[in-house]
Amino acid sequence: MKNRNTRKRNKTVKKKEADIATFKLIINNQGQFIVEKSLYPKEKINVHFKKENSGLVSSFIRESNIKFDELTEIYELLLQELS
Repeated sequence: MKNRNTRKRNKTVKKKEADIATFKLIINNQGQFIVEKSLYPKEKINVHFKKENSGLVSSFIRESNIKFDELTEIYELLLQELS
């Protein structure tokens, strides 16, 4: 069997994808529901996105946050009705 030497090169790799906004509804092993939301940091938008896209990304994050809060309230009401 040949031994492969792998070296990590000091290259900066530009990612082609980013999670801008994520929303998870989780149930744990104790039957508890957990809502998890994650939004891209606003202070890093101008660093990681092109100038022409930064306004759109900022708007998307702002609106996603609003909708995620609304969705969380809907889940809380649903849970109360089902309990």
